[in-house]
Amino acid sequence: MKSFKTTMMISVSSGALALGLIGCGHVGGFGELTAEDASAVSGATAYSVYDLNKHPLNKTVCDPFSGNTPPTPEQGIKASLFYSGIGVPRYYSAQNYIDQATPSVQSLFFTDMNVPTRMFSEGFSTQTSSVVQDDLGNKLIEFFGLKFETVLKLPDSLPEGDYELGILSDDGAVARVKMGEVWIDVINNDGDHPTRMGCSTQSIHFTRETRLPLELVYYQGPRYHIANVLMWRQASVAGQDPLCGHLGNSYFFDPNQNSKPLQPYKDLLARGWQPIGEDSFQIPSEESYNPCVTGTVPVISEFRLAELFSFDAYLSWKTDIPATSQVLISKVSTGEQILTATNNALVISHQIHIGNLEPGETYKVQAVSISADLGKSVSEEIIFTTIP
Repeated sequence: MKSFKTTMMISVSSGALALGLIGCGHVGGFGELTAEDASAVSGATAYSVYDLNKHPLNKTVCDPFSGNTPPTPEQGIKASLFYSGIGVPRYYSAQNYIDQATPSVQSLFFTDMNVPTRMFSEGFSTQTSSVVQDDLGNKLIEFFGLKFETVLKLPDSLPEGDYELGILSDDGAVARVKMGEVWIDVINNDGDHPTRMGCSTQSIHFTRETRLPLELVYYQGPRYHIANVLMWRQASVAGQDPLCGHLGNSYFFDPNQNSKPLQPYKDLLARGWQPIGEDSFQIPSEESYNPCVTGTVPVISEFRLAELFSFDAYLSWKTDIPATSQVLISKVSTGEQILTATNNALVISHQIHIGNLEPGETYKVQAVSISADLGKSVSEEIIFTTIP
């Protein structure tokens, strides 16, 4: 994604920009802003095949553990994030986070689940570079839960047959799969612990046609170590590996040496275990697509504030290739942020009318354009104060 940090200050007095219809009407809260995308009447000949309103950039976090990007929009893992609120007692079960903790508005997408033991201190950054915080405004790096959802398939490189699943996790994790219409827990590695191997209670038969829905609930307790490696191997009987239940922050990997694999992990590989690769994870159909793919990045130019009134702002820009039109708006006094919806039209000339602004309020805006293959670009900032 291409992003610029240049800031342009614009202050418009009440005597300026007298042309055009002056905005009027009731002033609502920041969440009641209106946005009209006029770009479609300016030469749209195509529309994105993806509904880009489903996964807005400011509420999407792309693989915060490894930074990998999926090769296609159909591949990957969707995750929901939950965190402990103020005054809430600690949870010691992954499912407790999902059922009782505070849900985040952010959605997370992962390429795989292959995070060897390491430190986690960077937190979760959205595609617009904001960092997910807890209720006290702190960067979220501990006491959170994740619910991963994906569909497992056999890659071309592996033969059909019976497979068992395993996981190396710090802290707790529980994996379940959907057999027919029934969800079955197949790994229970729950609770506070350093990196521990959890093993499956049953083997699963995979053919080339198998598409197996999988949910994995995971939680991170106290900072800083984190691990989440989902593995499999061919086996007709599950749960018999001699390292099932073995644990230690420096047992399978050395977190102080860039997660260097140690002998017990090498022994797992020698017995046929391997991390499940990115080509085995498919996005669930209800999520439509993975927004974290890297596509052709549109170049934004001529981003400008065309007109400004007490309640309304008119913005325009151009892109070098057809792309969609959105505006990221931040209210400077509160830090609140909204990304306008898009009609998914692919154009090179972009026009957005923002309505229901507050008179005399200062806003920061950035143009957002996404190409047909999900390349993303965010413009430089414009800061303006509406007419009092």
